[in-house]
Amino acid sequence: MRWPETIEHLVFRGGVGLLRRMPYPVAEGILRRAAHLAGPVCGLRRGVVDAQLAAILPHLPAARRRALRNAVYDHLGRTAAEVFCADPERLAATVTVAPGWEVLDAAMAAGRGVIVAAGHLGNFELGGRVLASRYPLLDVVKPQRNAAFERDLDALRNRHGITTVPVDRAGRAVLSHLRRGGMVSLLVDQDAGAAGVRLDFLGQPASTWPGAARFALRTGCPVVPVAIVRRRGGHVLQVGEPIAAEPAAAGPDPVAALMRRISDGVEAGVLRHPAQWFWVHRRWKGAAEARPPAAGARESAAWSG
Repeated sequence: MRWPETIEHLVFRGGVGLLRRMPYPVAEGILRRAAHLAGPVCGLRRGVVDAQLAAILPHLPAARRRALRNAVYDHLGRTAAEVFCADPERLAATVTVAPGWEVLDAAMAAGRGVIVAAGHLGNFELGGRVLASRYPLLDVVKPQRNAAFERDLDALRNRHGITTVPVDRAGRAVLSHLRRGGMVSLLVDQDAGAAGVRLDFLGQPASTWPGAARFALRTGCPVVPVAIVRRRGGHVLQVGEPIAAEPAAAGPDPVAALMRRISDGVEAGVLRHPAQWFWVHRRWKGAAEARPPAAGARESAAWSG
């Protein structure tokens, strides 16, 4: 690991250690203020957020888009406080499940495993913790740039019952876990560059990771769209209707067709709660590199949350 990354990691560890010694409301206030200073004031990824909001929500007046951008950074600060500083049991107690666990329980009872498809919406790390408290969860993750930070984050996930596997080595582990009847969590709203399939996301062409569709088609397991969003006084884990993998009915490009339906479910959550999505990520940058779907691959959304 390079020296800048080592220093970065030590600063992070020291900062988190200091914040954890403070009353939680104080720590949360500091991180929310820090997020505001980093983004709206100092410009960390501010240009990315502003450009993407303007492209996706051009109908909003500029003042409303600025307010939304500020809310995005505030949400990031609050989420960081919850992940690294909050008491885990108290935080988990703030989560309700809508409409309930029945959909996931029934899908898991079939014994073929379940893929939960989510996005970087709300406190998605908390969502994983809640799922892992009830089901054997394997989380497919994209490794962080700083390897030491990635180890810390993985250790934190493991303490909450989440097993992780990096996306570039996920195939065998995911298939094995599904065949044992486990649950696999995939975040499907990251840019996939040349490895993705080109599908519209929020109305603009984007490169989308096809793994969720490929695994579902190979194993026959259902895909369930899941989102966790912050509401006054807590969080709501929203569970959508299962999406069945039906290759015979998916036309000439079953992977793209199924992935379209999965992505639509995530997109619907972002449209309902735009201030809680990860706009700092360059979601649309790799669209030109992605594989275009074959004709007829478009399918309708299957989200009920």
